Amino acid sequence: MDDDKYRVGGLYAKYVLVVLIFVYVLNLLDRQILSILAEELKADLGVTDAQLGFLYGTSFAAFYAVFGLPLGRLADLWIRKSLIALGLVFWSAMTMLSGTANGIVTLALYRFGVGAGEASATPATYSLLSDWFPPERRATALSIYSTGAYIGMGVSLGIGGLIVDFWKNRYPVSAEAPLGLEAWQVTFMMVGFPGILLALLVYGMREPERGISEGIKSDTHPHPFRETWYELMSIIPPFSIYNLYANSNGRSRAIGLNLGVAVILMLVSTMLARATDDVAQWTVLGVASYCLFSWAQSLSLRDPPTFALIFRSKALRYVNLSYPFCTTIVYSYSFWVTPYFLRSFEVGIAEAGVVLGTTLALCGGFGVAAGGIMADFLRSRRPDLHVYMAVICAIMTTIAAHVLLNAKDLQTAYVANAFVQFMAVLWSGAGSSLVTELVLPRMRATSSAFYVGFSSVTGLALGPYLVGRLSDAYTDQGVVPGEALGDGLKAVLFIYLVVVFFAVLARRHYLEDYNTRVSRAEAYGEPVARS
Repeated sequence: MDDDKYRVGGLYAKYVLVVLIFVYVLNLLDRQILSILAEELKADLGVTDAQLGFLYGTSFAAFYAVFGLPLGRLADLWIRKSLIALGLVFWSAMTMLSGTANGIVTLALYRFGVGAGEASATPATYSLLSDWFPPERRATALSIYSTGAYIGMGVSLGIGGLIVDFWKNRYPVSAEAPLGLEAWQVTFMMVGFPGILLALLVYGMREPERGISEGIKSDTHPHPFRETWYELMSIIPPFSIYNLYANSNGRSRAIGLNLGVAVILMLVSTMLARATDDVAQWTVLGVASYCLFSWAQSLSLRDPPTFALIFRSKALRYVNLSYPFCTTIVYSYSFWVTPYFLRSFEVGIAEAGVVLGTTLALCGGFGVAAGGIMADFLRSRRPDLHVYMAVICAIMTTIAAHVLLNAKDLQTAYVANAFVQFMAVLWSGAGSSLVTELVLPRMRATSSAFYVGFSSVTGLALGPYLVGRLSDAYTDQGVVPGEALGDGLKAVLFIYLVVVFFAVLARRHYLEDYNTRVSRAEAYGEPVARS
């Protein structure tokens, strides 16, 4: 790493950033493609809005959250570029296989696979970029990386709409198409393939020395895969109970707490399933929530310093109770805005895909980059001001969303949507920076994995489903489909009250927790080597 080419923040660091942006583009393209295909899936498979929310959100998010934790741990212990490359191959294959689905069950199974594969990317990338870029430029670098998400979302709408439109015009009768494939099936197969090729480029990247950007070095773990296996077993029931028993030396209190939480989650899931008649939604979400709790409980026994810095830091605890709920709005609007336009205005799928896709890519990309630059600027003025990025985002997005959902003509709606997509992502760079800067270098991927996992449960698993559920309910009451979906999108904005409340609390404790992170880790037994 002495060569100037490979220095922290140097030319090669920028090359790595560009490659990882393309990874994130495919990450979100494969995830988001369901949005432009929603109306096709409703017509061909007969799914409801709530089921679409489940397919897009919960079925993906549960496995994304659960597998993100052990894979985040592996990213802290193993070669991060290799982990990203392998995950990219797996989720791309699962996306292609989604084109063979013959019903909601098989499509959900493939979405499980996409979620598990994509979970490998972001924690490892956060850790990798945190070593390639110094702290004072980290939020900007992570924000630029995050532009890939919105480019991917936008490309998915544009490319998806064009593929569907081309295929349906070329083969009006699906029985005459090659292999009898529907347009949505071809779309899944085509968008999944590029990831196989990109994985080769990722595998060829150089791995930086862990902790080099801050002079806090971490020792190499002798058994990364064994540790990751233990991590996985600490999550999945019933192995989680045995793992807890072994790590707690058979203490009944820890096991009792775990079983108590399991019973509570089971009762809550059962009540919600009966109330909504959505057994799959609440069962999967309940199991995912239990897995997150079991992982945190196991982490407290196996790695007290990491647990302490993630869960006993007031600042980071409040960050994790604030910023993840921003994703509720992002995922709800990024998924449902296309069906909203198709139902509310006289617009074709190709036009909607291109216009909304371009808007999402440009405005979302610029928004997240601008948010990162703004966060770094605020941090330069006062070290804790960047915590308020979530508050700025909440206020501006709420205003723009109400203009969008009350627009009477297509052009006004297009313009308002551009502001929504820009404002809704201003928090992204600050959030990903906060969860890495409040812990030590060896803990960054683990902290990021929990942040991403919890964001998946609160945002991806709940947001799109709740909007779809409300849309179904309003439609059943006689509200026209476009207006019903708009009312659901308005209702979800109330989640910003949670965002603002906890962001204010996080800022109060940020400076103290940031300045004491090394000493607090040492107090829990962490050996810290300073250079």
